[in-house]
Amino acid sequence: MLDITEMKKLLKASLPHKRFKHSLAVYDTALELAAVYGLDKEKVGVGALLHDCGREIPTRDLLMHTIALGLPIDDVERNQPILLHAKLGVYYAREKYGVTDQEILDAIRFHTTGAAGMSKMAMVVYLADLLEPTRDFAGIEDMRRLAKVDLEQAMIKAYAQTIRYLLEYDLLVHPHCIEGYNELAAKFKRLKLNL
Repeated sequence: MLDITEMKKLLKASLPHKRFKHSLAVYDTALELAAVYGLDKEKVGVGALLHDCGREIPTRDLLMHTIALGLPIDDVERNQPILLHAKLGVYYAREKYGVTDQEILDAIRFHTTGAAGMSKMAMVVYLADLLEPTRDFAGIEDMRRLAKVDLEQAMIKAYAQTIRYLLEYDLLVHPHCIEGYNELAAKFKRLKLNL
């Protein structure tokens, strides 16, 4: 695996300037959260830095590139190809940056849709992508505070925010997002009922 300095150089050369700056902001945000939750900073840093490495492919070409590489595509991704940058990100993280750690690859894979059974590291990358300093939406400050106190509560709020956004713009909601939300909602419901 390349070291973080080499990754930053290669990523800077591969991504549009704005996307690279976003990746650095996600990296910084994820490292802050990693410190709060006692996570491996190197692993979190790699996952956060490379979360959008698949965006080196322009949105209009994502479907074609994914097909050319023989990667599986589900119906939601076929109809909303922007989601494919996460799968391509896993591919590039492995092939171009030398990442073999499955937890890092899963954090990249699920940074857009989320999923049931996510590791704390994957949750941190997901939240850092949503909450990095240039992001702005109603309630973001409360969510930023919550992310530093309760990772799972922040995730359920993040899922709800994402789902609201997707519905508002008539976009498809990936089943992984619903599964991740339902898993946490059921957990909190059980805790509330003391089951």
